[in-house]
Amino acid sequence: MLSIFKCDVKKYDEIEPNEAFIIIEKKANKSNFIILDVRTLNEYKEEHLESAQLLNVKSTYFIDELDRMDKNKKYFVYCRRGKRGRIAVNLMKKQGYIDVHNITGGINKWKSKKLPVK
Repeated sequence: MLSIFKCDVKKYDEIEPNEAFIIIEKKANKSNFIILDVRTLNEYKEEHLESAQLLNVKSTYFIDELDRMDKNKKYFVYCRRGKRGRIAVNLMKKQGYIDVHNITGGINKWKSKKLPVK
C-alpha cells in the first residue's frame, strides 16, 4: 500500500495560483484538462474552484478512482493549504500520471490572490 504521508513532490510539480488561473481560463471547457479538489465533501460544498471535480485524497477509494481516470490529461490539484494537494500529486505520479500539478497554498492562497471561487 502506498503511504499517503510521504510527500516528495518537486517544486516543478507546484503552480502558483495566479499562473494556474490564467491557464484554467485558457483551457476552460477543454476535455483534456481537469481541476481536482482533493478535500472533503463538506469543504467542497462550502466553496470550490469553478469546474473542479471532487476526489477526497483521504478516502478509501482514492487510489481506485485514480486507476479509472485518464493518466494522459493535464491535472491541477488543490486542497485547503497545499499539503493534501502535494500528497495527491505524489500518489498520482506513482500511479503513472504525467502532467499533474499542485496549486501552491491551496484554495486559501487562491482566495488571498482574490481569484474566484464558487
